Amino acid sequence: MAYKPVSIAKGAGSPGAPTAKDPNIIAIRTRDILSMPARVGVKITQNITLKPGAQAIGIYLTPSTISRNDNSEGDPDKEGWIQNVAGAHPGDSVEINEFEQANIGEDFVLITRECSETASVKVHGSLCAPMKLVVEGQDNNEGVAHTLTWKSALRTSEKSAFYTGTIPALAPIAGDGSSDDGL
Repeated sequence: MAYKPVSIAKGAGSPGAPTAKDPNIIAIRTRDILSMPARVGVKITQNITLKPGAQAIGIYLTPSTISRNDNSEGDPDKEGWIQNVAGAHPGDSVEINEFEQANIGEDFVLITRECSETASVKVHGSLCAPMKLVVEGQDNNEGVAHTLTWKSALRTSEKSAFYTGTIPALAPIAGDGSSDDGL
């Protein structure tokens, strides 16, 4: 779909004020995706479909640490977007360490959500331009946490997309045995 120019006014109220993020991000390994819906500009309006038996992974991140942004970069005539999602998981549980160990080098698509009346849900990454995980651990006198950063592996022509599809089925919470509850 070709872009049709429109004038852009300031939004109502204080549109630049921070919006609280849902602390549970959704990580989907690209190898678990059966079909990824087509984009229409910066929107994905259909569902991401997982392979039979596959589940997305819900990960709690401290809300005040969550950052999601798209940055443009590149030489003239080679500009593109790098998508980024980052946040800190508190503590040093076996489960977060196992997630990191098992998923370093994996390709991901992420879903992040806001907590507001006009909450936006965004998809970061794609099958052709996945997000890659980088981990930075902290265990010192200031705290214990794992900072998880996902960044586009490649610069592309696409920003993160607004998503109106459903959230895929989530893996159960460690030690809980249930699925989706609490995330």
